[in-house]
Amino acid sequence: MFTLIVGVKEMIKLIVFFGYLLGSTAVASNDGCSGIGFRQAYNSMDVHGVKACFVYTKAAVQTEGQLSRDPDEISLYSVISSENPKLVYEFPYAGTEGAIIDAFFLPAAGTLEEMLFVIHRMETPKSWAPVSDIYNVSVIRREGDTLLLDQKRSRFFDLGGDAVDEQGRSKYVYPYKDKRSVEAAVGLPLFHTIMADKKITGTILEKTFLYDGGSEPLLQSSSKMYLIKGDRVLVEDSMAGWCRVSYQAKVKIIVKWAQCKSINFSAS
Repeated sequence: MFTLIVGVKEMIKLIVFFGYLLGSTAVASNDGCSGIGFRQAYNSMDVHGVKACFVYTKAAVQTEGQLSRDPDEISLYSVISSENPKLVYEFPYAGTEGAIIDAFFLPAAGTLEEMLFVIHRMETPKSWAPVSDIYNVSVIRREGDTLLLDQKRSRFFDLGGDAVDEQGRSKYVYPYKDKRSVEAAVGLPLFHTIMADKKITGTILEKTFLYDGGSEPLLQSSSKMYLIKGDRVLVEDSMAGWCRVSYQAKVKIIVKWAQCKSINFSAS
């Protein structure tokens, strides 16, 4: 699981399964989820008879050396009438209060189906660096009679919280906090290109600092390198508003992470 915060990987529990959700018109309802978990965390979503139930469940993970007992975490279950509920996904958990703030259906790049996009938010533990709550976007799809997490599309949005530098200036803003921003991202060439496992060319819009990292950016370990307006880059990966860029310098190719908001893809 990708993270932008030091220590998050050790503190967040994230269980994923793979699959896809067949397209349909979503219908919100409050029934069909009774008996699962302690209480509902969000209205259930009914798609072709397969119901997505968002419920609070007991967390059994270590947070800061203590067994977490309160608050509860949020889990997603897949329900059809002929079978027992199936656990699909446990949302990121760090021993703080969490909530589902929106769930909606959008067409997915490269397919004709709609998929269920879920925006989850949790309070930031006091020991963490971000100055905002932590958000993540999960993409759910259907396979047969069950709902499963679409790992590839979920990774594009991943999770993050706003961060500032030592002077209190904004260093990073997680860009996918509401339906409007998620819907806009799904319609962009960047999303379609990454989902197709291709690369896309972009132009730097402003002075942009580069960050180290292999399969994911490391916000706490930025390099002193930066690109300037007009520089051309090749983007091969993207997650949580970060783009992995390749830049042809005078003597070598530089591969680093930069914030996608500083790159223009309109000319690609």
